[in-house]
Amino acid sequence: MPQIVESVLIAEKSADLWNEIGTFGAVGRWHPMLAKVDSEGDREGCRRVAEARDGSRQTERLMEFAAGQHFYRYMMEATAMPVRDYIGEFRIEDCADQTSRVVWSARFRLASAEAAGATDAVRSFLRAGLDSLASTHRYPRA
Repeated sequence: MPQIVESVLIAEKSADLWNEIGTFGAVGRWHPMLAKVDSEGDREGCRRVAEARDGSRQTERLMEFAAGQHFYRYMMEATAMPVRDYIGEFRIEDCADQTSRVVWSARFRLASAEAAGATDAVRSFLRAGLDSLASTHRYPRA
């Protein structure tokens, strides 16, 4: 079962960053590979439908939403990717000096042995989103 964890440091307080990007449907505003995201909200059981710039669509269901902990977990209900049992997590963690770490992870099963490229595709998607956040927010000072 592939498990992918990607993260990026952002020079903002976690609460401020969460208020900007933490809602279930907010990914559509900051992910460069997405053209549109329709979300039913931030209650457990809510659905979001993401449409990529290439026209592909996927449907995800919110499993857990903890605004106070800056965290949500979701499952993939429908996708063209050759994966099943996909669970994603998005969180923003407090770090030192008013910085935050955004962590986006996914675990899933490949639909077949021929679907090995799906792991790279998921990693690229998560990384593209985090890189976009890093490019639009201040970098931490070294």
